[in-house]
Amino acid sequence: MTKRIGIFPGSFDPITYGHLDLIERSTQLFDEVIVLVAMNTSKSHLFSPQERIQLVKQALSKFDKVRVEQLRDELVAEYYQEVQAVALIRGLRNTIDFEYEYNIHSLNQGQYQDLETVLLYAKEPYRAISSSMIKEIAQFNGDVSSYVPMEVERAMKDKWNNQ
Repeated sequence: MTKRIGIFPGSFDPITYGHLDLIERSTQLFDEVIVLVAMNTSKSHLFSPQERIQLVKQALSKFDKVRVEQLRDELVAEYYQEVQAVALIRGLRNTIDFEYEYNIHSLNQGQYQDLETVLLYAKEPYRAISSSMIKEIAQFNGDVSSYVPMEVERAMKDKWNNQ
């Protein structure tokens, strides 16, 4: 039997409880979930790729069916083919996310027509969480403890205090 691999790509700058909820739920749908840490060229990043990978690995340490990889100099669609995944996993918080994700799905299928995308709706407590907003709250010493794991909160504080 072929292993059903799902890929959850993102910049994870930083990883949030919303991401963790989607990843946990994905483990019920796939034999293996690859959390693919990628560079989003349209965003400025707080953490380096290596720092993000380390934080993601720490946050996901309790999950057996999950591994963390870094996307290097290729499209997600190419990586999808390489690992013979059955679906990309994406989260939806609202209708704005739907439009964005629909466009990404269409462009991915332009690269690889058999690429499938599974959309998971964010649970209520996570619908307002975005990494961008979390970074802004943290930058001004706001409380982000209900949005990100403790090690992520600590790393964010260290970043902002050392700049």
